[in-house]
Formats: sequence, structure tokens, C-alpha cells
Amino acid sequence: MKKLFFTFALSFLVMGAFAQKKVLKDAQKAFRKGEMESAIELATQATQDAETGAEADVYLLLGDIYKEKYVQDGKTDAELAKTSYEWYQKAIEKGGDKVKEDLMKEAVVNPQDPTKTLGGGGLGQLEAFLLDRGNKALEEEDYETAYQLLRVATMIRTEIAKDFFVGYAAQNAEADDVAYEYYKKVIAYDEEYENKNYAYNMVIQHQMENEMFDAALASIRAAQKAFPEDDIYRQWEVDVLIQTKKMDEAIENLKKLIEGGNAEKNIYYMLAYLQWNNDNLDDAEKNAKKALELDPNYAEALYVAASVIYNKGAAFMTEANTTMDDDAKYKELKDKALAKFKEAMPMFEKAVAADPNDVYSLRPLSTIYDQLGMDAKRDEILDRLEKLEGGN
Repeated sequence: MKKLFFTFALSFLVMGAFAQKKVLKDAQKAFRKGEMESAIELATQATQDAETGAEADVYLLLGDIYKEKYVQDGKTDAELAKTSYEWYQKAIEKGGDKVKEDLMKEAVVNPQDPTKTLGGGGLGQLEAFLLDRGNKALEEEDYETAYQLLRVATMIRTEIAKDFFVGYAAQNAEADDVAYEYYKKVIAYDEEYENKNYAYNMVIQHQMENEMFDAALASIRAAQKAFPEDDIYRQWEVDVLIQTKKMDEAIENLKKLIEGGNAEKNIYYMLAYLQWNNDNLDDAEKNAKKALELDPNYAEALYVAASVIYNKGAAFMTEANTTMDDDAKYKELKDKALAKFKEAMPMFEKAVAADPNDVYSLRPLSTIYDQLGMDAKRDEILDRLEKLEGGN
């Protein structure tokens, strides 16, 4: 009885293993006949068995099934392609380097039959299909489809150009977080690439817009090393330094931009503005006037130059009022103050002509008119200010 029992148990185990292998063969047969859902059901069942689930074959089959479904569906469903990829990855996990080598053989889409490829393994074929259809979607400006497909292609084999175009397509599809993720991958490559400059710009702009200032500063400085001839990164660095209240660093960077030659008017203006806020009035005046040499109608520079000169005049007037017991000293200081007010006046007037509602220029201009005895103009400005600031 004992011997018969063990023989029976052994037979049962053999029959169980045979049954599971038959399930796998039935799945393969269903796939060859195009019965996809049946093939998936049977293959999935085979993955649950200890023996067939421990080998690569069943996962290779599932990868093939979903790849074929992707092709039959028109090669636009990224989820089918991703499912195929995931089953192939499971096959590699079970089968090791040899399975990976076979699966990763590169392929090209057959120009005579776009549902087939010339050469290639399972993943190589899938990659060829994804790139073919993804690139067509890019050309058609179907950016949503393009980035979804190309993103799966980058999972198979990552390359800088593929990562860039995932980012570019996602950006145009307004999938900003995806675009940012892939542009970051592009700038992380050591190799040179013609669109790397663009990727840096998109990464930095995303970080600045989302107030990721430490990350933005790191990206900007990396971009400066990669593209030292591009002044935009120094300007952006200044912007970030200002946002993070690192004014001294911002000033030094603007000075370097000017020392490099051919600085534009906004660089001189920004430097003047920061120097004014740092109470460095002489340098602020000099740089604001340099901006005005480049553009005499530059409203922002007019305001800074006029304000700096006005503040110098106000300082002379304050000092004069503390030395009223010394008539000669008082007159000397008051004359200096009035000279500064006269110098600032046309600049404020020009700023107000450009923007009649500029209260920041109207206020000091009213004081200047008052100090220069131009009462009618003073009253006109005061009436305007009252209306702008809520009076009747």
C-alpha cells in the first residue's frame, strides 16, 4: 500500500506539471491563431504555476501578444505598448542576459509592410514601431500621442535625442511636468547635443516659474559652463539672486556682464536699480544714464536716474535745513539741492509723458515743482495724484 501510494503521488505531480505546460502550449497556439484574449487568459494562468512561471517563455509570449495587439490597434495605444514592455522586462528578469540580448536586437520597420520589421527582437521590434508611429505623430503635431509613444520607446533604450523629443512633445501637449522630467534627463547627459541648450532653457524656466530657486541657480550655473558664450544665463542668474535677496552677488554678476562687453540697456538698468536700493547713488546714477545713452526713452531707466538725482537733492535740502543759522552754508546747500531738482525734473516729466498714471514719478515731480516755485504745475500734479489715489 505504501509503495502504491508514493507511485500514485508521483504520477499526480507529473500530470500537474504536464498540465501546466499544456496550458502554455495552448496559449501559444491561441496566439498563432490570432485569438488574443484567449491567449492572454491562458498565458496569465501559466504565470501562476511554480514551474512555468519560473521560466522566461510565458513572459516572452505575453510580451509578444501585447506587442501584436499594439500593432493591430494602429500603433497609437501607448498603454498596450507599455504592457508589452513590462512583460518583456519580466522575461529578462527570469531569463537573464541571453534573453535580454535576443530581445534588444535592433529593428527597422519594413517599408513594404509597416506591421512588420526587418530584423530585431521583441523589444527591438516594439521600439521600432514606437519610434515610427511616434515620429509620425510629431510630424502631424499630435503631441499627446507622440510623447506617450516616445516615452515608452525611451524605457526600452534611452538616448539623448529620444529623451529630448519626449520632452518637446510633452511640452507642446501642455504636459509640463513630463516635459520637465525629460528635459532634465537631456541636460544630465555628458555628451554634446544640438538641442541641449533648449533643454537647459526649459528646465530653468520651469524651476524659476515654480520658485525652485536653488535648483534654478544650480541649472543656470551648469548651463553657463556648457554655453559660456550665452549671456542669457548670467541674466537669469541675476534674476534668481534678486528673487532670493542675494543682492551683492547680483550686482557683481551684472558688473561681469558689462565687463564682458556689448551689455544691453536692461543690464545697465538692473545694475542701477540694485545700486540705488543699496544706497550706492553715484554708481546707480552713472549706470542709469548709461542705459539712457542706449535708449533715451527707456522709462524704467528714466525713473531710476531721476530718483537717484532727486534723492541727492533731497539730501542737500535736508542738510541745508539743519544749518539755517549759517546763511552762507544754507544757501550753498540749497543751491545744490535746486540744481539736482532741475536736473531730475525733465527725466520725471519724460517718464510721466510715457505713463501719465505713474504715481511714483508724479509724487517727486510735484515736490520739485514746489521747490522751484512752479506752483501752477505743482497744483496740476497734485490734482492728478488725488484723482489717481481715490479722491474726487
